Amino acid sequence: MQLKPIALALIAFGAAGFAQANDNSRIAQLEAQLKAMQAQIEELKKVQKEEITQLQDQVTAQGKEAVVIGDLPNSYRLANSDVSIRLYGIAEANLVHETRGSNADSDYSTFMPYAPLNGSNEANRRGQTYMHARTSRLGVEAAMPTAYGQLTAKIEGDFNNDPRTGNSAVYGSLSNIYTQQATNSYDFRLRHAYVQVGSWLVGQTWSSFMDVDATPEVVDFNGPIGSTFIRQPQVRYTYVTPNYGNFTAAIENSVSYVLEKKAGEDPAATKNGFSRTPDLILRWDKPFTWGTLSLRGVTHEHRIDNGDSIDASRRGYGLAASGTYKPTGDDTLSFIATGGEGIGRYFNYIEGAAYNATNNSIAMERAAGLVLGYQHKFSDTLRMNLAYGMQRNFNNAYTDLALTQGFGGGRFGVNRRVSQMHVGGIWNPIKFVDIGAEWIYGQRETLIGEKGEMSRLNLMARYNFN
Repeated sequence: MQLKPIALALIAFGAAGFAQANDNSRIAQLEAQLKAMQAQIEELKKVQKEEITQLQDQVTAQGKEAVVIGDLPNSYRLANSDVSIRLYGIAEANLVHETRGSNADSDYSTFMPYAPLNGSNEANRRGQTYMHARTSRLGVEAAMPTAYGQLTAKIEGDFNNDPRTGNSAVYGSLSNIYTQQATNSYDFRLRHAYVQVGSWLVGQTWSSFMDVDATPEVVDFNGPIGSTFIRQPQVRYTYVTPNYGNFTAAIENSVSYVLEKKAGEDPAATKNGFSRTPDLILRWDKPFTWGTLSLRGVTHEHRIDNGDSIDASRRGYGLAASGTYKPTGDDTLSFIATGGEGIGRYFNYIEGAAYNATNNSIAMERAAGLVLGYQHKFSDTLRMNLAYGMQRNFNNAYTDLALTQGFGGGRFGVNRRVSQMHVGGIWNPIKFVDIGAEWIYGQRETLIGEKGEMSRLNLMARYNFN
């Protein structure tokens, strides 16, 4: 009976030993499998590292060749540089049909101050039709970050320059005709060339006395009479405040435009014009939820000096107020009011001053003008534009001198009043393309009461790139 427990114990011991032997075998197998897996993992790591290195090399190579978006809208960044470059421009063609009072002997665009007087041969030349592409434009803009803020530079020009005559007439001389006879070649001319960083701008661009934002959109290149249209070299500083608007001070290029009437000749700017000081302009602008408002003032010198017996000087001034108002999202109203005595070229297309040889003095013109604009957007692709402009001269020593010396009348005489209106629309049938049509009508009256008028139809097709 005692053998039975002993036998059972021996059986159990043998079974345990057998189980332990099996466990050792399984552990050895697992260790072998683990080593094999570790070897495979190391091999995968090696392969993956090589693949990652190859991918990194590919990305680096592609990055060097890829076009990187710049800081300016629609710009790209130069390789290995912080400089952003934007190329832009327009390709534009115009067709003009004059229905009354041909203006093409002085300008391809409207120029009401010299519109032909009623009854003259020029006024009888009706129905002139011509085409041009001289308003096509090219420009390049660059920007880069600096410790003083973003630095921006722009150079822009168009082809609105006759290579042979240096003017903008369509006819009036053989040179104008020769230009159009075969190639219609026009010279490239400078519009803008400036650098801007922080609050400073140095170079040529729109005068600080001009409110570009309040100028109505029209098809005609010159636009309505009665405001400012000047680009010139300048040094400008703008102080920006969050609540009180922007305050601007600028000194700008000065040119003394003084009329002189010689016997048997039309009045013309004297060649003895002389400038000693730059023009000074002060300006305030403020945006509102309903639109914008701007106030401006300018003072500049009228001087002539021939280095001998002629030396006269007067200081002229001008004031302007302008703004925009948006009663709805689809409608925009704008106005520009300008005036002054001796304001001269800061009031587009008036003479400004005249030389009185009798007492070696300069008489300054006193004038005021108004431009009104309205735009309605029927859709994202169709808009209508209405614009009206006028200017008027007031009696003073300047008008007395003009009447006394005989340039208060005639084709190129001083005007009492000038006005013109534009009615047109612009359609965008496809992206970047503008198709425009506009009817323009204008009137003038000289100091002695002579009258002239002009009307024309202007069709335009334009492609805007970038």
